[in-house]
Amino acid sequence: MRVKAKVDRILSTNEHTRNSDKLLILETWNLEGLGLSDTQRRIFLDKCTTPESITRARRSLKDKYPANEKVTEYRYKRFEQYRSGSWELGDEY
Repeated sequence: MRVKAKVDRILSTNEHTRNSDKLLILETWNLEGLGLSDTQRRIFLDKCTTPESITRARRSLKDKYPANEKVTEYRYKRFEQYRSGSWELGDEY
């Protein structure tokens, strides 16, 4: 199932996820089989930085701490796919 279809399914069945990106992330990961305990879910919701904030910070520091050439090429390819509308989730770098 594509990411958009998963998110659509979650948003259509759980109104709380419409107001919380963190909860939406948790529910997506749960659907994908992560299966965190209630304590782990609470820690994530209350204390953990969102994945988007972490990757945004990494992107802002990419000139100071560049990825290797293979990863840089892969990320650019993914960017081009996203821009053209043919984006699919696959291996993450």
